[in-house]
Amino acid sequence: MELHQVYIKTAKGLEEIQSRTYKLSAHLRRLLIMVDGRSTVAELIGRLTALGDIQPALIELEAGGFIAHPGSGSSTPSAASPATPPEFNLGQAKQSIRSILLDAMGPAATYRIECVEAITTPDQLQVELDTLHDLLPKLLPRPQAEQIWRQLEPVTLALGWRSPNQAQGAAPPTKSTTASVLPSHPEFNLAKAKGVIRFTLLGALGPTAARRIERIDATNTPEELRLELDAIRDMLPKALSRRQAEQAWRQLEPIMTSIAALPP
Repeated sequence: MELHQVYIKTAKGLEEIQSRTYKLSAHLRRLLIMVDGRSTVAELIGRLTALGDIQPALIELEAGGFIAHPGSGSSTPSAASPATPPEFNLGQAKQSIRSILLDAMGPAATYRIECVEAITTPDQLQVELDTLHDLLPKLLPRPQAEQIWRQLEPVTLALGWRSPNQAQGAAPPTKSTTASVLPSHPEFNLAKAKGVIRFTLLGALGPTAARRIERIDATNTPEELRLELDAIRDMLPKALSRRQAEQAWRQLEPIMTSIAALPP
């Protein structure tokens, strides 16, 4: 593999992003999303350090027919497609996701919505939607999770069929914007996470939450916050009814999941 090579998504690759037809692993899927048709292998390696050594994964994606070199004769999206997809509107997509999550989850969606707000590119939004796809069944009953995903899926479809200029042909990032093209997840914001926990504990426990909130405010790293969340998970059933404890934890669990997903 030459470091100056550029890859584009093939029709098969776009189909996988749109519908998960081929059930790629999360690692390969995230890398596939980030293949943009303009970045060289060297540039991808430099940006995607959170994904580890990506060269074997690129080889695997190429061998599987998900990516190819421009003009290689692989099944790339045809310029003669019968319909030209509309320009993807990132702001409208984020607004739609916010509305769906708030309607479905109420205050429990606060942290996930903040993750959506932090997104600056369609590729980041695709990764966040992947996270939501995996997270919803862990937080909600299966029928409810499936109902929410059906509402979110049109955004994923629109992302998968962005116009070529948006999906693969935009101007290359400058040095000042390179860092914003990824992380694979929006950067974990410790202060916002602590704010959500404070809000949740005050709503559930009232003034008796004061000491626990002081402990949350004293945390300085995601790992310290995770330890406090472990303690809160054990404490809630002792301080509240089972139903109240479960409801409070559902609001906190997305933060725990986000910390667990951080690279080591």
